[in-house]
Amino acid sequence: MNKIVVSRKVNYFQQDVAELEQASLRVQSIYEKAARMVKQYFSPAAAEKLEATVLSQRSYFQKWIHTSKGWKFIGSEYQNEQAEARPPLADLKTDTSMGESTAVSTKRGGTFASLILQAFIWSQYEEIQLFHPFLGDESFYTGEEMDVIAAYFVPTYLTERPLYESGIQYRRRDYGVTIFQEDVPAPSVVFDSEWGTMEGKLMTGVYVSGLQFKGLGPYLKNMSGNRIYMQAAVQ
Repeated sequence: MNKIVVSRKVNYFQQDVAELEQASLRVQSIYEKAARMVKQYFSPAAAEKLEATVLSQRSYFQKWIHTSKGWKFIGSEYQNEQAEARPPLADLKTDTSMGESTAVSTKRGGTFASLILQAFIWSQYEEIQLFHPFLGDESFYTGEEMDVIAAYFVPTYLTERPLYESGIQYRRRDYGVTIFQEDVPAPSVVFDSEWGTMEGKLMTGVYVSGLQFKGLGPYLKNMSGNRIYMQAAVQ
């Protein structure tokens, strides 16, 4: 996947930045809680690999889409500890963009583990919803965590049947194991840049490290699957 950086700003309202800051940390906390449970069912080697993708000290690039129903989280990638330092949050909030050169040079991974965890979390969420009257206070997720999952997570499964039977459009991701996720429509954007005309779906990356919010990294994903990174500015 090629990555291009253009000198164009994407404006975010202050309330959107505040919401993404809070939501991204809650999502990451739920990921880590789920990973600790899931690893009990894997072989020691597989469990160690899974846990390595959700360690708090890692840097994460969460992928978000702004929809008519609000912000939706569709997955994340992790970065190696050797990644360059991110600009402080204060810089972001004074309209200074994240360092795109860092975003381009940093190797990303963990997409498959992220989707597997999403499928596991969504399955738990549906089961807790179904059996809540019988579980009482014994459910795995707290009421607040259930609200976060309901508000921001996208239905994700290891089978297409629930999505197909519900008439929900979905995308298929193959990583040896096939994962099915609701296809969340992202806004289409077209603009001219120093690289020519750019066209694609607008995505918002959120950088999280050590369970701390580190800033936004907006990008376009074009038809070829390439990422075109832009600058984040706060209104």
